[in-house]
Amino acid sequence: MKAVFEDAGLDYELPGKYRLHVDSEGIRYESANGKKSLNIKFAELASLFLLGYCNSNRNYTVTFRNAEGKAIGEINTDVRDVGHQYDNIRETKSILIAFAESRLGKAFPDNIDQLDLSLALSLKEKEIRLKAGSLVGAKHQVKLSDIRRVKCVGNGALNSLLVFTKEKGGFFDLPDMRVPVNELTLPVLEAVMAKNTGRGIDFSQGNGFDQKTSDYILERYMNSTFFMNEDGSVSDDWHRIAYEHIAAHQEDITLLE
Repeated sequence: MKAVFEDAGLDYELPGKYRLHVDSEGIRYESANGKKSLNIKFAELASLFLLGYCNSNRNYTVTFRNAEGKAIGEINTDVRDVGHQYDNIRETKSILIAFAESRLGKAFPDNIDQLDLSLALSLKEKEIRLKAGSLVGAKHQVKLSDIRRVKCVGNGALNSLLVFTKEKGGFFDLPDMRVPVNELTLPVLEAVMAKNTGRGIDFSQGNGFDQKTSDYILERYMNSTFFMNEDGSVSDDWHRIAYEHIAAHQEDITLLE
């Protein structure tokens, strides 16, 4: 991985509202009136909870949760009057990319079989963990090497990645596991798909309303830099497949903002 936030950070300011700084260690937030100030370290976090991120273009709420699931801070991001401008996501996505980099490590994606990492929470699976080369939940377990299809589905508010171990589905095409969409599950499963099958996650299904595909989810959560080498090059193998799948959307967070 070529970590965007390894040596520097990004600063955002909405005059009269707040300042936000994002770097490899966490975020700093200060309201313009001085009434709210947060200094959140990624090392203290277990997960992020986002409200409105995939079903609106206005502004979003980011909640920072510790290992006990307790909220240790909450901020509003991308609070700008841009109407229906599509890419009103820069502040929020910067937090997601920086947090993902801190969890996945510079050796990603080549380290996915060695990672021991909490990926997501769901009602059915409770904690979903990446461990010993498998996705492990309370009810299901799937080896990464067995995965042959991953499809992104949802309505914008609730979105999932359907994980299949069969190349093709029958009449009842039921997934082997359902995984919530987030900043960790997407790059991990994109890497798995590129490595196993030579193609990425299937984002062809829309939200049943205004989006004909789920590409807007890819653009909100993933950076092509996840699949670069540390020197900025891209290996001519499955890494390039994943890299080009994401880079084609031209929505990377970079330090040239």
